[in-house]
Amino acid sequence: MKNMPRILPLVGVAIVGVMGINALAGAQSLPDMVSGARAFAEDAAQGVKSGAKPADKAATGQAKDAVASAVLPPAAKPVAVCAPTAAELAKEAGLSPAELQVLQSLGTRRGQLDKREQDMDVQLALMAAAEAKLDAKIKALTGMKGDIAKLMVDADTKEQAEIDRLVKVFEGMKPKDAAPRIVLLDDSVRLPIAAKMKERSLSPIIAAMPPLEAKKLTEALAGRFADVKRVAAAANAAAAPAPAKPPAPKA
Repeated sequence: MKNMPRILPLVGVAIVGVMGINALAGAQSLPDMVSGARAFAEDAAQGVKSGAKPADKAATGQAKDAVASAVLPPAAKPVAVCAPTAAELAKEAGLSPAELQVLQSLGTRRGQLDKREQDMDVQLALMAAAEAKLDAKIKALTGMKGDIAKLMVDADTKEQAEIDRLVKVFEGMKPKDAAPRIVLLDDSVRLPIAAKMKERSLSPIIAAMPPLEAKKLTEALAGRFADVKRVAAAANAAAAPAPAKPPAPKA
């Protein structure tokens, strides 16, 4: 029992030292401190192991268990880390909920405007392509129109040349020979020929024609511009402004 007073002070000193170090260093280095305290107690116990009795060994084991139970803290639970919400971030930035809602709506509106702008760009590109195709077709039609106009001018020139040649033919014939042949012709043929013939050449031909045919030819020559006059009168009537209605009489 003489060794017991020596062991107990050592154990007490170890406990006090570990608790002091724990208070200074914090909970993170506790496992190392406990290991050091245990090693210190074991070394002290081994120094007197040869003369210690079973009761001394039991007291030493009880002292070790007391040190372990007094020094070891309970295991700390892991702290869950949560991401801050939009409202929390707005609060930290000094924004009110109304201002946060306005900013969110502005962001949504900006996305809609960007999408609409992209759609408009696509539509503009399609319209530009369609316009280019339309311009090409108009250019082709304009070229065809010029070709057709040239062909019509050439046809009119050739027709007039052919009418002039027939006029010379009928003027060179005797009136009694030319009259029956002009009677057999259609108005679309004989009218242009008769209109270009000289008076002294046409008059004996009309005199040699039957009276009914001479009447028809003379009326056709006189009224061949009547259709043109009617068309011109209709165009002038359509272009003229409508007459203003008179004001309604007051009651």
